[in-house]
Amino acid sequence: MASNLSAVKCPQCGRSAFEEFYYRSDEQFICCYRCGYNYFKKIRKATRNKVEYRENTEDGHGVFLLVNKDGSREITLLNIEITAAEIEKYKTAFTSDEIDQEKSFLATFKDGRFTIQFGSPSDNFHLSFEEYKEKMIKKYGGIDFLVPIEE
Repeated sequence: MASNLSAVKCPQCGRSAFEEFYYRSDEQFICCYRCGYNYFKKIRKATRNKVEYRENTEDGHGVFLLVNKDGSREITLLNIEITAAEIEKYKTAFTSDEIDQEKSFLATFKDGRFTIQFGSPSDNFHLSFEEYKEKMIKKYGGIDFLVPIEE
């Protein structure tokens, strides 16, 4: 199936999120690597005359991004508030010798506010969707409704 990948405004935090939209089936996936929000709408059952969808939304409570020195990465979307003990567990992983600490971070999201627990998110992390959109279109060109994706 064909899909479009683009950046969209996150419905929860207002920053840039990634959307994959399957225009033939009307399926949609949204994932925010800023606040951890994620949403999907996918086909549950399809007959010749009717399509039933299943939808699910997970509120975001932050993101933990680990970038290894070899360039590989692992991202964890936090869909529940994390405890101090969990923050320490993430910090232990962050301090591993294999981790590029300049590109890795833990950011929590609560009551509409971000807290950087440790590490360094990219410059794009801090931009509103409108600022991000303007930057991406200026950098890559494109059309107003299809915003390029960059971390």
